[in-house]
Amino acid sequence: MKAETVIIGSGVAATAVAQTLLEKNPQASILILEAGVRVKTKDYGLWEQYMLTRQTPYEQYTDLPYPQRDFTGENTSAGGTDVPLNGARVFAYGGSTLHWGGWSFRLKPEDFRLRSNTGQGIDWPFDYDELESFYCRAEHHLAVSGDSRDPLLKRSRDYPFREFPFTLMDRPIADGLDKLKIGYGHLPIARRGVSGEPSRHAPCQTTGTCKYCPFGARYAACNYLDDLVEWNDLPGLSVRLGAIVDRIIVDGKRRVKGVTFWDRETGASLDVEADRIIVAAGAIESAKLLLRSVSEEWRSGLGNDNDLVGRYLVTHPYFTFEGLLRENPLRLQAEMDFPTLVSRHFDSKAEQAAGKFVLVSPPDAVGFRLADSLQKGQSRKEIDDALGGKNGIQVHGMIEVFGRFHNRVTVAKDAGGKVKYNRVGIPMTQIEYDKDPDFDKRMAVVEAKVGEILNAMGAPPTGTKSLSWRADHAASVCRMSSKEEEGVVDADLRVHGIDNLYVISNAVFPNIGAINPTLTLTALALKLGDHLIARGGA
Repeated sequence: MKAETVIIGSGVAATAVAQTLLEKNPQASILILEAGVRVKTKDYGLWEQYMLTRQTPYEQYTDLPYPQRDFTGENTSAGGTDVPLNGARVFAYGGSTLHWGGWSFRLKPEDFRLRSNTGQGIDWPFDYDELESFYCRAEHHLAVSGDSRDPLLKRSRDYPFREFPFTLMDRPIADGLDKLKIGYGHLPIARRGVSGEPSRHAPCQTTGTCKYCPFGARYAACNYLDDLVEWNDLPGLSVRLGAIVDRIIVDGKRRVKGVTFWDRETGASLDVEADRIIVAAGAIESAKLLLRSVSEEWRSGLGNDNDLVGRYLVTHPYFTFEGLLRENPLRLQAEMDFPTLVSRHFDSKAEQAAGKFVLVSPPDAVGFRLADSLQKGQSRKEIDDALGGKNGIQVHGMIEVFGRFHNRVTVAKDAGGKVKYNRVGIPMTQIEYDKDPDFDKRMAVVEAKVGEILNAMGAPPTGTKSLSWRADHAASVCRMSSKEEEGVVDADLRVHGIDNLYVISNAVFPNIGAINPTLTLTALALKLGDHLIARGGA
């Protein structure tokens, strides 16, 4: 078996790279290897099932919780701070775009200069201006709805769709922010809005069921890959599901020549030769694949001569704080399933040294659910009294943390040193993470600032709060660097020291700021596609 290009993974990065190469050369030979299986999208029956049970059809393809006393679980947490994988990833065709929220932020210029500005981490090998045109292309690839007039960031092209309007639920936080003169804007989101352009994808109908969109209005990589196959003459494009890549095969010190994978259906182990290999398997799996691809030339794993593969793990702690509305005359309750208001006021250069954060008005800021009350058999008066009276209201957000050498991902092994495998057949993950000693102090500052906003909203803090370290935005474990001794890949995402091996996942981010990484990942994937074309590989 042979292909010019082998792409490992079928998420947004794999899709964007493949599409870029095929637009240049429809005859290009590209094999996409995906460990997972197909989950039906845009299926009315599955949507109805989700409506009734609130269980999505892809939940069975996520990690199990960590092992507990009475539950075997999966993976290992070996550090002082648990970073759960359960629910953070989806092992299926299309990857985590099957369940992502669609939040599509650009990094800010200062995010590319973290070390220069703060002494933390390392700088990116390029700046915001070099990525700006790719951000524009990424917004069109993902079909982002956003406010093109927002002055927060310089842009050279409008969003493909206009912003979703603020909702009634946004009014309390907007009023509080206005009182404190804290800026906010429309949250850019990959939801296909309404336009005059013909499209095979339906516009967003705001059903409130975004975790399983019945229309395909929310970007899912599998839908776009299906379109590539169905609507184009691309004889060299092939997608193979249930193909679990075990290792990358080297050809001397500076080249790789293929991969070994096993077929989940037959159990056969197969080799594929390739002129180049692109690892697009998500941050955690990208690092693990490099680590287990050992050879005489790379005894510690590919690109790991400096013991950096899997290191500097970061994610986004996700926090919630609650206030109490003494009354709810507007009858605020959950409407949609995605937010429309975000404040990036604290996502600023002034806050960068301590850790930036963003604030979001969630769609269910007031948690009252009419359906729950009806199911309980409550009367109209009981419902009116409960809805119009005292209600909790929440503000959500994410905070930036910095990469540390000791925080890492590795392949999980048992006491005898044997690799452990999960239900899908992928080697399990060991997470070693300890939060910074000053993190709790930083969160106390964040809580105080959010408290001021809640008070300005007329909803004094109740003390109810939560903090999740879940690894939805795991990143930086194969970070990009100008110097080989500081990272794993170069500015073109090529593994240092290897001519034809690339990594394109959140793993390559030197840092992720305070915002969701998917738009930046898509921009990097498009940039990689252009680079490969320029090298004559399309």
